[in-house]
Amino acid sequence: MMKIKKLESKPFELSARVTMQLGRESISSSTVAISELIKNSYDADAEEISIKFLLDSKGVNTLVIEDNGLGMDYATLTNNWLKIGTSNKVYNAYSPVKKRLRAGAKGLGRLGVDRLCKKLQLFTKTADMKAPLLLEVDWKKYEGVDVGLSDIEHDIYEVVGKVSDKYGKSNLDEKTQGTRLVLHDLTDNWSDSFVEVLVNELRLLVSPFKSMNDFKIKLNIERDGKNQNIEISSEHILDAARWHVKGMVDTDGNVGVEYHNKISNETIKLEPIPWHNWIKGAGKKANFGPVSFEFYYMSQGTEDLKRVNLKAKNFREFMRLNQGVRLYRDFFRVRPYGEPTGKGDWLGLGFRKASSPGGISQGGWKIGPNQIVGSVIISRNENAILNDQANREGIVENEAFDQLRVFLIKTIESFETLAHKDAKQNTDVNLSEELAAWVEKESKKYSEEYNQVLNNISNIKESKRSKKNKGKKGSKPKLSPEKLLEAELAKIANLAKRQEVIQDKVNDLIATYSEQISDMEYQKDTLSNLASIGILTISFGHEVRQHSSLAMSGISSVIKRLNRIPEPDDNIERCRRLSKHALEGAMYVDNFSKFALDNIKPDKRKRTKVNVLTVLNYISTMLKDTLDKMDVEFKIINELSIDSEFRVFSFEIDWESIIINMFTNAIWALETQTSTRVIEARLEDSVDEYVLTFADNGVGLESNSEENIFLPMVSGKRDKSGNSIGTGMGLAIVKTHVEDHMGGQIQASNCSSLGGAKFTIRIPKR
Repeated sequence: MMKIKKLESKPFELSARVTMQLGRESISSSTVAISELIKNSYDADAEEISIKFLLDSKGVNTLVIEDNGLGMDYATLTNNWLKIGTSNKVYNAYSPVKKRLRAGAKGLGRLGVDRLCKKLQLFTKTADMKAPLLLEVDWKKYEGVDVGLSDIEHDIYEVVGKVSDKYGKSNLDEKTQGTRLVLHDLTDNWSDSFVEVLVNELRLLVSPFKSMNDFKIKLNIERDGKNQNIEISSEHILDAARWHVKGMVDTDGNVGVEYHNKISNETIKLEPIPWHNWIKGAGKKANFGPVSFEFYYMSQGTEDLKRVNLKAKNFREFMRLNQGVRLYRDFFRVRPYGEPTGKGDWLGLGFRKASSPGGISQGGWKIGPNQIVGSVIISRNENAILNDQANREGIVENEAFDQLRVFLIKTIESFETLAHKDAKQNTDVNLSEELAAWVEKESKKYSEEYNQVLNNISNIKESKRSKKNKGKKGSKPKLSPEKLLEAELAKIANLAKRQEVIQDKVNDLIATYSEQISDMEYQKDTLSNLASIGILTISFGHEVRQHSSLAMSGISSVIKRLNRIPEPDDNIERCRRLSKHALEGAMYVDNFSKFALDNIKPDKRKRTKVNVLTVLNYISTMLKDTLDKMDVEFKIINELSIDSEFRVFSFEIDWESIIINMFTNAIWALETQTSTRVIEARLEDSVDEYVLTFADNGVGLESNSEENIFLPMVSGKRDKSGNSIGTGMGLAIVKTHVEDHMGGQIQASNCSSLGGAKFTIRIPKR
């Protein structure tokens, strides 16, 4: 049997040279290395950073990077900066003062300095330090040395007096804070084209909203005595957006919104709308104005990125740093609003997208947090009710904050509906037919030309064999077979390029059909879910009716026995009242289950001449208890001509669905109404059509929503936080019944004679 004897325990040792090599491999280029250093300044809560190149074509080149961030004390410098791959940023995801989401996370960025220069001087100071620290790193110590990483040491000094050198004035003194990096003897040739690559890299790190950018980068190039200042701005990246939306609420509570389609260059501008008309159920007046809001829809399409000459990788980095809707008070960022997770996603964009993940041409499309770059601007003086929390971690979530959130969500929802309609128009069946015709035509033409080329090549081969192409003596020489063959091969190359174009069009065609199929599948699934709920309701209806019958019978017996008591006391009277309420409740449940079971009768799914007035009376009777509990007065106004009946060749179940939807929408609109609640149904006719009008005196429809509410997955019902509630399918189904099944029309109006919404259904007489 083998025996072992322990000698000692030893750790892995890292070679200094290998460690530096790993660092270099983790940083793909010198421009990325500088970008990582800038991210360190951003993470240190710097507001401004200066980058200065001192380039001499005949001498040594130097780079100076200085920021006004928090700086480092001795412990941070030795325990964090000199520690490779530190986990500090992993466990502290946000910066200490400005609460920025840290841009750098690997702890390897400082190793990138090795590929930039041969020697580094790092000056740093915190606000409470009396003197700056100086760290000197000579990267040549790591070259060709077979020693451990910890065997190489670097000198640390305390600087007496103000930091100064021949590379320009430093802002570090006893009253300031920050970090200054001096990179001596640069290893790369920083040509104009190389600097341009760096500029594009740095633009990803600054906010595209210039006036609200709390992190400014200044770049200065001093080349052979000539000085050049380069502005670092990312505003141009917003040109990749497909839509730009601006909204505002003024001091009087009026709402204005402007939608600009950057592809078609069309602008839709809504005139100022009173708050209570723009958003229903969120108060009569906005408590938070004035506020301005703007956002860009960034879709990351190939053509979009081409417009700004941006790679997909760089675009994703830009969006990672700038995505979401951010809140600014007096142009200063209020955190965490706009961060991708937690309280930062204060508008619930992530949840909305997850609940409706379909593409833009699909019904119910929602914009994702990684597709939007937006800003909200408020003022401390004019928005005093939007107070900061005591811990400075956001705004107090009072009624004004809820209203602000409702305004922003409604503005985004109105854009989503508009963008969806625009995208759907571009991917309609007509576009598919047009693409299909183009592909067929081009493919046929391509095939003919390709066969002609093959024919020509065959003739050239035959000509070469028979030497007919030499020509007669004294005649003008013809092209050689080689030249002719070269010309035909050039045609083949051109045909290959055209084939790529055809393939791209085919891909577009496939994508178009895929979008349409996905859209239909999504709507089908939603309707299937609603149908499943209906089936469950019917299944439970059988059970409910049995138990409700037992309950009604039992309660009726109790009431009879109580009524026989000759001199009832207060307790008996109370039992009578409670029993009566219980009986009414059981009858309500029984009627509801009876109604659900009646819906599955076969005769309701057959086309017959349906008497709409009869259906209307039936539904209103079924809902009588609900209407009475809400103190709703329901009126039927019959203005049909003499001897005329509102009879339509249709499915009875369709009319039940239509009328129930009209009732449920009206009941919801009346919930906040404190005065008399009224629902009115009016039946009229003319020579060629029947007209059914539903009106109420509720909150009415939101402005400019009269058409959109009939779209699938669009709901005008909201909770107090501004989130849409309901399926958004009710009125879409009603529209299908009226227009597709009966050949009629349905219209919505924001103002009725009663003061609320009005729906008008017109059915042709047949």
